[in-house]
Amino acid sequence: MKVLEKFRNKKVFILYLVGVLLLSTSVSFAYFVSRTNTSGEGGVAVGTTTTIKSEGINAEGTIEFNNVDMYPGHIGIAGIKVTATGTTPMIYNVVFNGTNTFTTPLNYTIYKTTTEIDVSYTCNKREERQGVNTIYYEECTGNNIEQLGSAVKTGTIHTNEGKTTLLDSEIILGTEEGEEVYYYVVMEFPNEEENQNDDIGSSISGNITIEEGDEYKNPEVTLTGTIVSGNNGWVKSASINANVETQTGKYEALYCTTTEDSCTPNTSANISDNTFSVTLNNNSSAQKICVEVTDEYNQKANGCSEVYKVDGEIPNVTIASSSSTENSITVTVNGSDTHSGIVQYRFSNNGGSSYTEVSSTNNSYTYTFNGLNDGTTYTIAVQAIDEAGNTSSTVTRSVATEKSGDTMQEIIAGYNIGNRGSFSSVYTTTTTNTVFQTTDWKGTSYYFAGAPTDNWVRFGGFYWRIVRVNGDGSVRLIYNGTSTTTTGTGTMINSSQAFNSSYNRSEYVGLKYTSGQQHGQTENSDILIELQSWYSSSGLSANQYSQYIDTSVGFCSDRNMNSGSSWSSQPSSTIYYAAYGRIEQNQSPSLSCTSSDIIAEPVGLITADEAMFGGVPWSGNATGNYLINGQVYWTISPSYFNAADSHAYVFRVGSVGYLYGVVDGTRGVRPVINLKANTKFQGSGTTTDPYVVV
Repeated sequence: MKVLEKFRNKKVFILYLVGVLLLSTSVSFAYFVSRTNTSGEGGVAVGTTTTIKSEGINAEGTIEFNNVDMYPGHIGIAGIKVTATGTTPMIYNVVFNGTNTFTTPLNYTIYKTTTEIDVSYTCNKREERQGVNTIYYEECTGNNIEQLGSAVKTGTIHTNEGKTTLLDSEIILGTEEGEEVYYYVVMEFPNEEENQNDDIGSSISGNITIEEGDEYKNPEVTLTGTIVSGNNGWVKSASINANVETQTGKYEALYCTTTEDSCTPNTSANISDNTFSVTLNNNSSAQKICVEVTDEYNQKANGCSEVYKVDGEIPNVTIASSSSTENSITVTVNGSDTHSGIVQYRFSNNGGSSYTEVSSTNNSYTYTFNGLNDGTTYTIAVQAIDEAGNTSSTVTRSVATEKSGDTMQEIIAGYNIGNRGSFSSVYTTTTTNTVFQTTDWKGTSYYFAGAPTDNWVRFGGFYWRIVRVNGDGSVRLIYNGTSTTTTGTGTMINSSQAFNSSYNRSEYVGLKYTSGQQHGQTENSDILIELQSWYSSSGLSANQYSQYIDTSVGFCSDRNMNSGSSWSSQPSSTIYYAAYGRIEQNQSPSLSCTSSDIIAEPVGLITADEAMFGGVPWSGNATGNYLINGQVYWTISPSYFNAADSHAYVFRVGSVGYLYGVVDGTRGVRPVINLKANTKFQGSGTTTDPYVVV
């Protein structure tokens, strides 16, 4: 380096730079007052490239200004090429090291590019006379300066000896081939002040180079959870908060949510003030989020949060069916929970003022309130609680305990006991509050006859008429449709049903039969199959109704023979059953039955004898009787087997009286059921206040 020896009346600007080229640019004007003439030649810049390596920073090279006379307005430009190898970002500073004795601060401007640009300044000295003084200045013109773009830093170098940081915290990410960046430093001596002569004889010398900065801060992400606590390791809500720290604050953050060990982040985070939050959805499995942060220098940070089992959704609960007795209410509830699952039900009979808690993981639970008052309406309230501690909405239902009802035996104990002396004609007398007495195979039986107005029963969603109270206290009902005003075919479940499609054997008269046997019960007749199907589909087989239905009292399919007839499967001459003699010949019905002919089923048919007891005659106009519906329907009672046409015949109730019908003919079906003896009833048995089961 050469330092000019001419210090008088001139300013010497000597730079010792790490760089590649010295260029000139722009046009600048300044003035300098001197009493002596000055002259000088401009210098040329020479130097080498600075290389930043992954192990550190290594800078070398020089630039000289030789024989330079500086005047106000002088501009110079120097370029430095930085090359970085390696894969780790490094921080460095662009600094000036040297001695500056100028009183006036020197302006500098720094540009940064990724490609080398051929730029320069050309400066020409000028002088003017102002009275006795000579004004010296320089006019400088720049070439290609506009290609440098916007400046990245402007500043001044003040009088000092040592280091001045021109540009700090520069970052570069090396590559295997070497990442390149170019800095162009423009220096200007602008002294246009009255005291510019103070700088006469001043000089600046030193170098512009690269020094290692702080250690590069790799990205960091901190994940914390904000939760609303639940129970048993569950939380009711969870938000994962991510705090990101990077060197420059410029980065991209991606995340993913998973129930597995890990996942590949693929969703952009909505970042504000270097933080973002992800709310976990309800899930039956534990969840977490995984995050990947990539800064602008492609440095990454990865992490996953803690796992959380989230269930903030309340369970669902419904009251499926309720039932009651005089002193208890039973409710069955159905609960469901999508995530953590039901663990508890709560039951209240006071609208939720207090609850009884029952632990259960079942989706259905039946609970009984005992010790209640009869005939009282209670507000049943139920809740379901899941494992996370969420409580369902409260579901309520008003349920009344049954009033203290009476058995049918107790009810008819207050009735008048009538007497029917003859059964040969139709009986249509209004017999309200009157029953008639006879015996059956169980004991004393009480039956309704004529046109009673108080033998209506509502049960299982249907309306029935009481035929009789059996000898064991059970109550026999015959189907009458879906309302008290139903008539005609509406009082039957089928208006065209064969008793049995097989007809050429005597045994086909049985509700149940066995081929070749008089009293067999191994096969179901077609009409019994129809009855069983209806019973199942009608809902009567459900426990809430079937618990009241007596299947043991049975129905009498009396296949005893009439006097003078002997049973044969395919007799050569016509044979008659006992019911034929009682009904057609003698008009003297009976409710007796041998054990071999009692059919133990929940549903059956009325007997011809019961119809005659009720007031339906063998022949004649029989309108106005409660068992006459204007249609023809089957009874259970066999009539005879006609050897001439090989057909079995069964009694049926006609629209005006008894008729016997061939078994394969089609007629109506009116189901008959028996309610248990201990069944209690309320009501008065009328069409507007029918008996109902308590």
